[in-house]
Amino acid sequence: MSEADISITDSTKWALRDTTKCGLRAYMRPCQTLGCEGISYDSAPLADQCATPNQMVFIVEDDTVLREELVEIVASQGHAVMGMQSAMELQSMAQTYETGCVILDIRLPGQDGLSIQEWMNGVKSPFPIIFLSGVRDVATIVSCMKAGAVEFLPKPFEEMALRRAVNTAIGVSRQRHCLQVSQDLIRRLVAKLTPTELVVAKLIARGYPTKSIANELGRSENTVKIHRHRIFSKLSVSSAASVGNIIAHADLSRD
Repeated sequence: MSEADISITDSTKWALRDTTKCGLRAYMRPCQTLGCEGISYDSAPLADQCATPNQMVFIVEDDTVLREELVEIVASQGHAVMGMQSAMELQSMAQTYETGCVILDIRLPGQDGLSIQEWMNGVKSPFPIIFLSGVRDVATIVSCMKAGAVEFLPKPFEEMALRRAVNTAIGVSRQRHCLQVSQDLIRRLVAKLTPTELVVAKLIARGYPTKSIANELGRSENTVKIHRHRIFSKLSVSSAASVGNIIAHADLSRD
């Protein structure tokens, strides 16, 4: 089951903080559960609780010796890793994983790294790219970074620089995934509300009491109470503060 299929249960206790420990404006994420104080601000989003079950580091390098060396280094960091020698292999596999990154030689036979980056951006791939290149071309480096690459490492690369780049890229990927899951969850929750319930929910979020909502909408207080009960039930919450949190994040997800 994908994390996007998460269900909200009464047994789960969620904090009302607006941000994750890595600074995202997200809702009901692992670091926002009560009792998860063990996730430090310094460790997120690389903490164990932030991991996804479907993560992969792809290494696209046509030099067999270098590819095997890269695979060994990344595997020693504890990451699942897959080596491949062509863009075609990457394109056939990348969309089956949720998080990770791509270590990409900028010059490959048949299709260069820039073309692969353009394809990944076109399909909205969640995987940040770490480029490797034996040529120090400033214009190419600038182009790659502007298009979203997290690092551009020259060959021969320093092992510690590669390790740092992999951790950075995986952290970025997990943040993207975390935000997407949050937005999907919020959209599913809000979609359960009827148009009238959504109006009432927004007034609840603004702190309006039942009587004021009734006056605002020209409805009876009993009718508003019925709407309020249904809203709390559909959103799986038990407080006006939680309704406000969901509505606030729903507004963010539409930006």
